[in-house]
Amino acid sequence: MLNSEDQQHIESAVEMPCPSCGSRLHYAAGNQKISCDYCGYIEEVNKANDKVIEKSLHAAVDNVADFTPEEKGKKVYDCDNCGANFMVDSDQVKINCGFCGSTKVNVQAYDHQYIEPSGIIPFYISRFEGDKIFKKWVRSGWFHPTKLKKLDELEQLHGVYLPFWTYDAKADAQWSGEAGHYYYETVRVRVNGKMTTQQVRKIRWSHRSGRLNHFFDDVLVVAADGLSQKNVERILPFRLSEVVNFDPRLMVGWEAEIYNLEVDDGYQKAEQIMNYKLRSMCSAQLGGDTQRNLHVQSQKSGQTFKHIILPIWLCSYHYNNKLYHFTINGQTGKVYGEKPISWWKIAGLISIFALFVFGVWYLRESGVFG
Repeated sequence: MLNSEDQQHIESAVEMPCPSCGSRLHYAAGNQKISCDYCGYIEEVNKANDKVIEKSLHAAVDNVADFTPEEKGKKVYDCDNCGANFMVDSDQVKINCGFCGSTKVNVQAYDHQYIEPSGIIPFYISRFEGDKIFKKWVRSGWFHPTKLKKLDELEQLHGVYLPFWTYDAKADAQWSGEAGHYYYETVRVRVNGKMTTQQVRKIRWSHRSGRLNHFFDDVLVVAADGLSQKNVERILPFRLSEVVNFDPRLMVGWEAEIYNLEVDDGYQKAEQIMNYKLRSMCSAQLGGDTQRNLHVQSQKSGQTFKHIILPIWLCSYHYNNKLYHFTINGQTGKVYGEKPISWWKIAGLISIFALFVFGVWYLRESGVFG
């Protein structure tokens, strides 16, 4: 549990009174500073990262540290529609889920003991910049419904801090397989009653085996249900070298989801990512023009982890009763989004192309092209 000194520090940090005028401070992504809108006070973000250290995975599974998200000034909400859990300021009146756009959210109490985050990357992309990115994205592409462009007028963009696990591990893999090399032989064949020669491709197989040692550093796994691992990977990478010591003041005024994927379950996902990459690296060692019967066995050791918080802009919107997602990396601005397709536009383009082909055929048949 947090001791009284730490608890007092967290409570004062979440309240964030301005030392100049006593008004409430907030973190502004536009200038990456903690500031006061009332008197103009500005405080630089502490760039120290000495507390962002690797922890033993096995020790964490045996003895989970405590981290309670329901600090003063924050409430935890549960979305009845999609199941996401996220934190917002307790004085926020209108609550929309940033993951599915639903307003069906309820305050939820937790008695769960949480692993405290060790690091955070604050938002670099401001709401203004996020709106510009969204408007540019929603207007791009010819094969999308024209009405979709009106979405840029809606208040749908949510800046959310999401929890992540990062995992390190040493991997020792042994592999075996068959590498195939193409070669060609000239054969005589009969084509349309005449004998001719053709080049026929064949494969020469050779069995190979080997060993691969690799160190996996910061395999990133999203630790909440609000955004899938697949969607997160589409906006990677984050510049993890810029992670700073976790400071709850950087989260004031922003939505934040708490993790519901336990650290050991997160490692199972990380190990799947590691095994996929190991297989790819072993395949590269096997070589050849083609391969078959590749078998890889690996052992992992020295597993460590970190719990960090990363910034993501989310937009969930409905079009014709179907849910679509738009995501921005809150540090780099990298975008991934889903948009509906206008089949009328596609049908129109196909019709124009068909008319063009018919026109060329008609002119040729009529002798215009000789």
